[in-house]
Amino acid sequence: MEMKIIVCVKQVPDTSGKVAVNPDGTLNRASMATITNPDDLNAVEAALTLKEQTGAEVVVVSMGPPPAEGMLREVIARGADRAVLVSAREFGGSDTYATATIIATGLRKIGFDLVITGRQAIDGDTAQVGPQIAEKLHLPQVSYAAEITKEGDTITVKRMLEDGYMTIKVKTPC
Repeated sequence: MEMKIIVCVKQVPDTSGKVAVNPDGTLNRASMATITNPDDLNAVEAALTLKEQTGAEVVVVSMGPPPAEGMLREVIARGADRAVLVSAREFGGSDTYATATIIATGLRKIGFDLVITGRQAIDGDTAQVGPQIAEKLHLPQVSYAAEITKEGDTITVKRMLEDGYMTIKVKTPC
């Protein structure tokens, strides 16, 4: 049976260009160009490496407004097999808890063996959504992955630490 890898990606404001700020001090996202969150692109690359090694299916999932479809098409062009956009007007302005709840609900419907997220989004820098998704799905999680391999129903992660690496093995789903 083919492994299904979900990669969560987020469309974020491109802060390398013109940054517009609303009178209340928040980013004026509507006036800014957007990009795929850089850490999420690292997650996509990790999934595509596993795809090459195992023949896994890579499904990219994003919660965002309808224009995020363009970002998802770009990720498919990189090698992902499918993309799912979870979108509703009510999701606008969600905090990390709501975002993780919405994404976890979507992932349950899609099904998966492995979920990979980027470390954090450059627009919030909280690094909370990935761990919260794992908690919502009652899954083991490994953070700061430098290398991921699969053998049978076991995922081996070489985890980056400040002074070296740690190797952790977890059973799928994870």
